[in-house]
Amino acid sequence: MKRLLSRFPLILALVLSACAPAVTIAQELPPALPQPEVTPQPTPISQPTAGDQCPTTLAIEDQPPDDPHADPFGFGPWFINADRTMWAYLDGGWTAGKNGNKVIWIRPAGTQLLVSGRRLDSEAPPLRADIPCCYTTGFQVTGLYFPTGGCWEVTAEAGESHLQLVVEIPISE
Repeated sequence: MKRLLSRFPLILALVLSACAPAVTIAQELPPALPQPEVTPQPTPISQPTAGDQCPTTLAIEDQPPDDPHADPFGFGPWFINADRTMWAYLDGGWTAGKNGNKVIWIRPAGTQLLVSGRRLDSEAPPLRADIPCCYTTGFQVTGLYFPTGGCWEVTAEAGESHLQLVVEIPISE
């Protein structure tokens, strides 16, 4: 018993140290370096496959500039020209026939939008574009009507800006 009592202070110290809260020593870290601003690059969301006969234009995930007279446009997929002055967004999937395709355009404000199209892989009547009057800002909605399915080149102009894209319109059986 005497031997146990002689070790009591040691045992008590071990028990108390196990119950004590852990103490950590904070290291001083160097301040975080400011991160450089990075402009997001457009991300391709579709690509033609090796077997495709129609060299379709890549639509990219990006957001056009806001227009004070329209709701925010959001991220694509958008077709965009090289100097980013013209943008086109298809509302739904491409289709041929009388129902047409609703396409939203962003173009230089105050310019007249002209859209034409021709089938590349076969003879067909030209694309018909319904372009309503009087959109005075950069935002413009159109109806594009492809008479047949196939590989189509669509050309849009507004002022000095141009956008050309190639799309595959499903051929209905």
